Amino acid sequence: MKTIFKLLFFFFTVATIAQESGSIVGKLTDTDYNNEPLPFANVFIKGTTIGVTSDIDGLYAIENVKPGTYTVVFSFVGYETVEIPNVTVIENKVTNINVPMSASAAALDEVVIKTTTRRESAVALLLEQKKAVGITQSIGAEDLSRKGVGDAEGAVTKVTGVKKQAGIKNVFVRGLGDRYNSTTLNELPLPSEDPEYKNISLDFFSSDVIESVGINKTFSVPLYGDVAGANINIVSKELTGPSSLQFSISPEVNTRAVGKEFLIMDNAKYIGNIHNVHVPITDLNVHAFDNNFKPSTQNAQLNSSYSLSGGKRFDIGNNRLSLFFVGNFDNKYEYREGTSDRINAAGGYNQEFNRTEYKYSVSKLAMANVKWRFQEGDYIAANSMFIKNNSQSVADYYGLKAGLTENDEPENPVRAFIRRQQENENNLFVNQLLTSLTLTEKLSLEAGASYNTIRGYEPDRRTNTYVIDVNSDVARAASGSALNNRFYSSLEENDLAGKLYLDYALNGKNEDSKNSRIRLGYNYRDTDRTFNYTQINYILDSPAVVDIDNPDTSLFNQQSLNEEIFRLTTNRGDGRDGKDPFIPFTYDGTRTIHSGLGEVSYDFSNSFSANVGVRYEKVKQEVNFDTNLASTNDPNTDPSLIDENFVLPSFNLKYNFNENSIVRLAGSKTYTLPQFKEVAPFLYEDVSFNSFGNPDLLTADNYNLDLKYEYYFSPGEIVAVTGFYKNIKNAINRIEVNSAAGELSYVNTGDATIGGVELELRKNILKLSNDSDSEKTLTFGLNASYLYSNQKLEDVPTDNLTVRFTNKEDELEGSSPFILGSDLTLNLKKKKSGLTSSVVFNYNSKSIYSLGTGGDDANPGSGKNNIMLSAIPTLDFINKIAINENFGIKLNIKNILNPEYKLTQDVNNIGVPNAALPDGQEVPVETYKRGVVFSAGVSYSF
Repeated sequence: MKTIFKLLFFFFTVATIAQESGSIVGKLTDTDYNNEPLPFANVFIKGTTIGVTSDIDGLYAIENVKPGTYTVVFSFVGYETVEIPNVTVIENKVTNINVPMSASAAALDEVVIKTTTRRESAVALLLEQKKAVGITQSIGAEDLSRKGVGDAEGAVTKVTGVKKQAGIKNVFVRGLGDRYNSTTLNELPLPSEDPEYKNISLDFFSSDVIESVGINKTFSVPLYGDVAGANINIVSKELTGPSSLQFSISPEVNTRAVGKEFLIMDNAKYIGNIHNVHVPITDLNVHAFDNNFKPSTQNAQLNSSYSLSGGKRFDIGNNRLSLFFVGNFDNKYEYREGTSDRINAAGGYNQEFNRTEYKYSVSKLAMANVKWRFQEGDYIAANSMFIKNNSQSVADYYGLKAGLTENDEPENPVRAFIRRQQENENNLFVNQLLTSLTLTEKLSLEAGASYNTIRGYEPDRRTNTYVIDVNSDVARAASGSALNNRFYSSLEENDLAGKLYLDYALNGKNEDSKNSRIRLGYNYRDTDRTFNYTQINYILDSPAVVDIDNPDTSLFNQQSLNEEIFRLTTNRGDGRDGKDPFIPFTYDGTRTIHSGLGEVSYDFSNSFSANVGVRYEKVKQEVNFDTNLASTNDPNTDPSLIDENFVLPSFNLKYNFNENSIVRLAGSKTYTLPQFKEVAPFLYEDVSFNSFGNPDLLTADNYNLDLKYEYYFSPGEIVAVTGFYKNIKNAINRIEVNSAAGELSYVNTGDATIGGVELELRKNILKLSNDSDSEKTLTFGLNASYLYSNQKLEDVPTDNLTVRFTNKEDELEGSSPFILGSDLTLNLKKKKSGLTSSVVFNYNSKSIYSLGTGGDDANPGSGKNNIMLSAIPTLDFINKIAINENFGIKLNIKNILNPEYKLTQDVNNIGVPNAALPDGQEVPVETYKRGVVFSAGVSYSF
């Protein structure tokens, strides 16, 4: 494969100019000379005057070909002429014909004809964006490789207006977090692996399985209506050539983790498999746990990534069967060191901790794709994917904490030491069946179904709390309730979804476009989730001496249980009331969505197109619970129930001033549904925060408007400016409840308004070809956004929580007013070797992590201030070297600036008598650095 990028450049140059026409491209080779390129050969469409000559690399491109079936002729002086009949040209696509030529005639079965839409190419995705009626934005595998992106989460953060916030699993789009976004795979919905979140963690999906990631910031009726920020659609890879087989390995080191005496949970596995997910005891008088409190250590923190992918295509008559698979293994060590402080309502510290955390994560992935493509371009495809993600953490907190260190004095210091060990394993199994069929000349069908399962486990999370007399160096296990415990939880979710669309083609006024159509469709989704948890508490009547380095042999054992130094209870008690203490607390959620939709797209002229649609959704969500806070088994407690009908209109308008200058306008109404976890009233305990759900949450209504201008300099080059506005009724927020425990919950807070401007730029600064075999390009990319957000903070009367906000209005949580992403890429290519080198920079300005509460009406402005996340800049240096067409090398340095991730809270002493801290002092709620990551990798394509 020689100068393949040049071939793609020719293809997309042609496709862009041709707009709604197709193209024929390919490469001619000389079989008499070891398949070297054959330059200056003639290529033309028989019976026409349309033709071109192959270039020095044997590449050719026939542009602006109207859809139809043709015979293509290839000739060269002294060589046999080759005629390829029945070459089908399809609008907006490229037909690729690679022809071997020689002094004797080539057999037709040596000629490869392929029609594809290459969604991994940046140029191809930009072409799709240009031709679409609606507003779309995507990033493909080509850009992921160039920017050193390893997963879908990293991919979306390279798109305008998208950010990742420290401490939060999923991304924010235009200031809107997890609950306002949705995630799909091949346009079918995905479940979440974590009870805390609506969307699946995007870092589950490694770049090995991604062809492209689409970020749909505007609503159109094929999307489920529970979205206000964006729908993130992952398009999985499939085989595009006749065959492939590739293996890669990439070791890396993190500067903060390497060389440390790294703490690992007892019985945690390097490969990330949990051996037992169930509570191991059935008798509270027996101390027979699988795992010790004492962690183990290791001293070789080498991160690594292994990947194997390949596939094979089979031509069966006029049809084609393709098989493709991917297998991947990743592991990472991370060491964090910083502070973890909290302010109390009396103007002093609730805790002052130095925090050290040892994190290890493992991800294993397997994906298979089978696709049967008919001669006419119709297809049936089946996708299966299994992802096992395991994360392990040992976190140590040392310092002062209210309720533990009140006896601290300068001459007799007392310190608290808390160790929390946690392992989470999530297993996602995705199964999809997709088809696209042409029924008549004007009528086509698109259908799909998916059945996905999530199994998530948090077995034997271990928490120890000690109080240390520093002078005597004596530690005692704290005697408070649940300060020493083991926690077991499991999540099971089954998700069934389907879609069925019928498209009827209309005769629009643009003869070169096929956008004009009527679509009618139906969507169905049924989700069932069960979450169970049991906590086993070590109850000490008085503090007990313990050796922190050997807690199991010194205290937490059968002998101490027999001697009644401690007793075991669960969150349901110890069984003396006659009830089984091992019955887990639980919540069960069911959600059913029936959706009907209709939309009309029409080209009113060569310049003006419109899409107007409406979606109807009937949504029923019910959550029953039996937890440590409430139970629907009580006849006086109702389940959380939402049973609503939504009518969701949308429109997309497009006007071409000329071929490369386009303006678009989009508007819609959507809604935001409270998630299972947000309405389930169970108390989830952490060292710094506890959280619980609010069963009285209401759905939020969202009104969205976007205006975008695009100018295309050339294929692959664009400048675009977007203005957007959103109004959210009954916005949902996470808030800190005014309590000594630092509890978080979820409330409706009134209306919110969001507006902003986004800028997207991709431009070649330099593009040179010194000779026929070399190419040099320098490309600059810029994504920038400014966001204004304002929400009214009111204690709404529709729930049972009393919330007093510090401020009457504020910005949205997670909404950085300014986000910047930029990259500078140098491409050097010579024959089959080359270098791609990129500098990638990202910046997120300061944002709200959690809204302040605790205000007093008698003292306006009183209460805790917001917890803020400081501005974060990142810089990566990415290098990809092609030694030849088979062998490649990667050399990367990531997180070069190694910024401090810092959550802070300013002291507010309004209405606080005798405050211990000065007003306005910035308290570091949590700080840490992630370290610089150096990686080197090799890949080989067979």
